[in-house]
Amino acid sequence: MSSTIIDETVILRYLLDDDEVLSPRAAKVIATRTARVYPEIITRVVVTLREVYKVPRTEIAAAMARLLDDVMVDEPTVVALAVKLFGKTHMDFTDCLLAARTAIYNDDVVSFGKPIIQGMIDYRRKRINAAEARERATDATIDKLRHRPRS
Repeated sequence: MSSTIIDETVILRYLLDDDEVLSPRAAKVIATRTARVYPEIITRVVVTLREVYKVPRTEIAAAMARLLDDVMVDEPTVVALAVKLFGKTHMDFTDCLLAARTAIYNDDVVSFGKPIIQGMIDYRRKRINAAEARERATDATIDKLRHRPRS
């Protein structure tokens, strides 16, 4: 199945529904479920909504999460995590993408901007701690099952 690449102008008309002609056309393209969006286009949309339209971060994150249900996107897991991070942190969206890629691919990032590094370290630490807690709980359950008296 072929896809149609859309840019930020289409997404903005779709999300803002502010143009009598272009907004319905954008909705029609997105409704086909063949629209493809690249992460850098999502970044442009987020920046425009935040900087030009002054939309609150949580609203942008919610709108982007809904959009991801309607379009194809490269690295969907990365973009979805970046959207969540954007809604819950003060990092800009590009940094959220880096943090998401770091968390998902377990890559290291070199940056001279300490806030992004600290955000990625904190996020990775939370993931590792949660994974370790799940593993300990699983091990404890297995131990209980092994030491249970047989009937």
